[in-house]
Amino acid sequence: MTAVEPNAEEDHCRRVDGDHERQEEPTGRPPRVQATAAESAAEQGLVFNTAIVIGDNNTQINYFEMLLPDPFETAVQRLGKVVEAQWRREARLRRLRAPEPFPLRWRASPVEETGDHLRLTGNPVAGNVANLTAFAGVFMGLRQRRLVVLGGAGSGKSTLALLLVIELLQRMSEGAPVPVLLSLASWRPANEDLEVWLKQQLLREYPHLDGDMASSLITYQRILPVLDGLDELPAADHPTALEKINGVLEQGGPLILTCRTDDYLEAISHTEVLRAAAVVEPVPLTAHEVADYLHGSATPQHQKRWEPLVKALKRDPSSTVASALKVPLNLWLCRVVYALPNKGGAPGDLADRRSFPDTRAIEDHLLKSLVPSVYPNDPPPLPHPDLKAPDKWSRNLWRRDPKHVTAWFTYLARHLQERREQHLEKGPEKHGEQRRAPGLEWWELGTTMSLVQRLILIGLVSGTGFGLIVEVMDTIITVHAYAPPGHGLVYRIGYGLLVGFVDALINGIPAALAFAFAHAIGFRFRGAALEPSRVWTPIGSWAERSSARSGREIRTRAGIGLLAGLVAGAADGPLAVLVPSLVSGSATWFLAGLAYIVIFGLSFALAGGLVGTLMAWLEAPIAVETAPGPRDLLDRNRRTVLLQLLMFAPLLGIVAGAGVSLSDELLHYSIWGLPIQWTFTLALRLPILIGLGGGLGSAVSLTAWGQWVVLARIWLPFTGKLPWDAMTFLEDAHRRGVLRQVGVVYEFRHELLQTYFAQLPQQREQ
Repeated sequence: MTAVEPNAEEDHCRRVDGDHERQEEPTGRPPRVQATAAESAAEQGLVFNTAIVIGDNNTQINYFEMLLPDPFETAVQRLGKVVEAQWRREARLRRLRAPEPFPLRWRASPVEETGDHLRLTGNPVAGNVANLTAFAGVFMGLRQRRLVVLGGAGSGKSTLALLLVIELLQRMSEGAPVPVLLSLASWRPANEDLEVWLKQQLLREYPHLDGDMASSLITYQRILPVLDGLDELPAADHPTALEKINGVLEQGGPLILTCRTDDYLEAISHTEVLRAAAVVEPVPLTAHEVADYLHGSATPQHQKRWEPLVKALKRDPSSTVASALKVPLNLWLCRVVYALPNKGGAPGDLADRRSFPDTRAIEDHLLKSLVPSVYPNDPPPLPHPDLKAPDKWSRNLWRRDPKHVTAWFTYLARHLQERREQHLEKGPEKHGEQRRAPGLEWWELGTTMSLVQRLILIGLVSGTGFGLIVEVMDTIITVHAYAPPGHGLVYRIGYGLLVGFVDALINGIPAALAFAFAHAIGFRFRGAALEPSRVWTPIGSWAERSSARSGREIRTRAGIGLLAGLVAGAADGPLAVLVPSLVSGSATWFLAGLAYIVIFGLSFALAGGLVGTLMAWLEAPIAVETAPGPRDLLDRNRRTVLLQLLMFAPLLGIVAGAGVSLSDELLHYSIWGLPIQWTFTLALRLPILIGLGGGLGSAVSLTAWGQWVVLARIWLPFTGKLPWDAMTFLEDAHRRGVLRQVGVVYEFRHELLQTYFAQLPQQREQ
């Protein structure tokens, strides 16, 4: 090591002292890890200075510099690597860069229509997806680094956002923010601040972060939010969302936002544009650009296969095939279909007007490859330790048969088509009435079945559940108290199972009839499927009561409960004495059954009417637009149903059991001379059975969650129309780009997809 003159040491010390005297400036890090002056040589670290001096007798003394990593900057860089790995893998799975992105050009949108002042945004932005390096450079040169990406359905907005995130991460230097791509579909701007939502999404997607780190990343602007899909929020929330985003951006910071053009224009007619943001929109592809891309993206050995199609595109730019392939979605599918020889035919076939007379025929032919493309047979990717663990079912879906996936999308498309036809049949909305356009709501799945089919299913599930409860309870009671003495345990258990089975049939049949009847009455009253609801309690704010059920609804629900109880009691009463009547052959038992029609009918009716009244009074519909997403709404409704069971099932059992007990007391435990055996065990059995079984049946037949369980979790998967975990499938299809989310409702990403899947299988094969 070379010695340093004493005056060099003095200069070094003065330089260091001077640096310490300078006022510190913000560096995008929390105060506890602000940079020291010596970081001019080693940014983002904690530095101990070094000096070399000469002591007495020419002894060399070395002072070494030690650089300690800044924990905050380390966490930022780690997040950047995780995000880059995440979206590189996603781009590979979606084949967005295989072999290269298609040359979709983006131009600056007219400032007078969608943009802000150029003095705030900087130079207009334009670029090409095929040259993302230049595009990212232009974006980085913006004054505020804010960008709005507009375009129609299937125009490549999300693709641009994803690829731009990867490019920005490749260019990311120390001190720069991490681009994080997030879907806006789960944000509810009317009820949630953007920064709170951002923190929740960071913690959800990247579990290695803790709450303090996520807050620091947002507070010190070390996150570049890439918010995909403003149009996936409910339309009424678009202006509010822009207002809240602008409110956050008043503090400075970058942002990228994507949205469908029409939705953005509608939103900014009610509020300000995204301030200081450049706006870009896609330039329609030309036939020559399509031809050059298809020819150039093929390997030299396979370019001859593409030449007939390339020549046709250049020869007639207005041809049918040219019109079809100018749509980015179709162009991507064309590359997928004909990527390999002897797979999907020859590319030149698309130019044959006899085989493909119009763009619809070409689109349908290309869409056949959509499911195999987005649901490949490749092994699922290895989970990343710093990313949210994928759902087990979702990972298994990679190996699903494309025929099954196509069948599931076919059912969803036809269901949505029928729902929209029903919506049109209702005619125009009345004054003051607001009806959502039909989508793929989870509580509506299966409701296009006929009412009779639904009643049969509701009855079977409710009756089976009630019967199983009776089977278990009566088997236990019989084994312990009523089995014939003098036999072993095996005989007693067998005898108990037999008695329990008979009692299950006796009680399950009237329960099935009663709950099917209740579901029919409820449907006829509403004229539509049950919607998610919540429970209002007097313990909470009285203001919540304003959105609860109306007096008319309460009276109707009370009537439903009363009639359902009357049907169940009137059917269960005579069945309770049916077996003794058949065994004894006595007509007196038949007369006792008639008496029990009155006793059970009135007791059950009183209990059902009371519980129906209280449930309606304490129930309020959920404003579905305020729910963060479909699964969150499903979880809320499930919790509501469980709360209702805990609150009202015991009351139902107690009131009905007390009614029967009081009637027997008034009759002095005798009907037409027949003694009524009424023990403590029987007195306890009746309210428990009614409470558990009645609560279960009510949950199945009278709630949106119960309807979802019966139809979407049992019947539709059993018939092969949906997978067993339908919600996971919908979420996975949204992630893969087949579906889009609008609030709590799913839709097909492009109208072409819905039209294609709604066709009959033989039509798709033509």
